[in-house]
Amino acid sequence: MQSLQTTPQAAASPPFLYRTATALLVSLSLFTTGCLSPLAKHSTALAAATAPVVDQAADAYRSANSLHDLRIDYEAVANFDNAAPNVYNPRNIQPLLSGKDVQVRLAVLAAFQEYVTSIVAITRGTDSPELQAASVSTGKKLTSLGNTLAPSVESTFGIAAASASTDTSAGTAASAPTDPITPGMQNRITLALDAFAQFLIGRKVKAELPHIVQAMDPELKVLGDLLESDLAILRGQETRDYNFIINRQTLFLRTSTNLDPELRREEIMKLPGIVRQQRISDDKLTQLNAAIARLELTHHAFAAEAQGNNPESLSKKLNDLEAAGKELTAFYISLSKESTQ
Repeated sequence: MQSLQTTPQAAASPPFLYRTATALLVSLSLFTTGCLSPLAKHSTALAAATAPVVDQAADAYRSANSLHDLRIDYEAVANFDNAAPNVYNPRNIQPLLSGKDVQVRLAVLAAFQEYVTSIVAITRGTDSPELQAASVSTGKKLTSLGNTLAPSVESTFGIAAASASTDTSAGTAASAPTDPITPGMQNRITLALDAFAQFLIGRKVKAELPHIVQAMDPELKVLGDLLESDLAILRGQETRDYNFIINRQTLFLRTSTNLDPELRREEIMKLPGIVRQQRISDDKLTQLNAAIARLELTHHAFAAEAQGNNPESLSKKLNDLEAAGKELTAFYISLSKESTQ
């Protein structure tokens, strides 16, 4: 019998919470003192609200990955007695997201964070050799990953599509995912990544920022839309994985009539835990998706501000983004409290 392995609930680390709180407080104090130009104010707020999104993205991806690993464990039980030519071979298992797959996604978000940090430093006149070195390092890393993001997303899509085609058991949502990489998108994604990399390596001067920010806006949208599509695929796969696990666990319990009563009781009690784990994992992916969407919208308004258009929606979108960051922080604090109870 496959024993259900529980995945530890992720908790926000104290350094992250302190860093986020400090960034938000500094941002608010700068607003109230009126010491910054409008562009500098908005870039500072954008930077403060971006930090929680980037810091917690890794946990959202790992959560989806650990769930798929558990599904693979249950598949091993289901397929172990298969006859030739379909004899079960554990050497053939593949993760939903490899370590490199996770890193390339995080590199894109980290590049956006470094991009905003650079804008803040340039507009406030606080640029330094250390910040420049960090920016160049991030840019070079992004350049090296430029040709891996789209294939990585395609790989995840392939796993999800194959799963959707075979998951036909009752209660399993098997609707096929949509391929996010349309013809011509591969080159467009590579160009968008290169644009961010070149900005980070080049470190433009303040006078050039309005044009640069406006030019970067469509590049950010390309990457943001891709990450959102990727998250939709991951959420769909997450649902299929959980339903598969629940169905296999339930089938085992209903067909194992000679199971020891105490062991059967323990196995039944695992079912609600599976559902609770799924809801937490889905919340992480949902929050990350919403935060990335807000990043796109806020940067678009920020680009308009950089051109002097002063759209009325800018302050609201900055507030929305800041609220998204606070909500994400509060969500992970709640997980931390639950895990210690």
